[in-house]
Amino acid sequence: MESFLITTAGEKSTNLHTWALFIGGISALIALLLSTLLILQHLRAYNNPAEQKWIVGVLFMVPVYASESVLSLWYPRFSMECDILRNCYEAFALYSFGNYLVACLGGEDRTIEYLKSQSSKELNAPLLNQNKKNVVGHPFPLNLIIRPWDLGQEFYRVSKFGIVQYMILKAFCAFLALVLQLCGIYGDGEFKWYYGGC
Repeated sequence: MESFLITTAGEKSTNLHTWALFIGGISALIALLLSTLLILQHLRAYNNPAEQKWIVGVLFMVPVYASESVLSLWYPRFSMECDILRNCYEAFALYSFGNYLVACLGGEDRTIEYLKSQSSKELNAPLLNQNKKNVVGHPFPLNLIIRPWDLGQEFYRVSKFGIVQYMILKAFCAFLALVLQLCGIYGDGEFKWYYGGC
């Protein structure tokens, strides 16, 4: 009786994994086809390269995430390597999106001019100080540590620095996770003194 229960539970587990892989594979295939079609349409009508190169960079997230998900589900032992590639591409996609926004505004110089020209009434942002125009204040307790930023070149510089910093740290943490796993001390989601995780 006991062996029957174990076999039945094992079969149900295998059957569930097969269904999850099948549904995930079909969904990933649809996502791959649609995103590839959209990327090819952008490349065929490549009349605005300053914007479209960044759009294509962001759109490649779909094939990367879809293939990574199915591969991790199919071969769980490769999930760490897939996770590292996904994290690195996620950082690049964020960088691409930031550059896409700048390209939509006409480049870095025009973006800085645009930020300088905006008044606090036009932006209606809660982070803007009411007593000074074009100044971004910080919520408590950050306002005790960080001085307000003027909208313009300083704000743009800090924002771009933050995006690049995120890219570098995300890639570094991904490779650190690989090294920790190779050393046998990586514990994703485990909060123990002898495990490391990113």
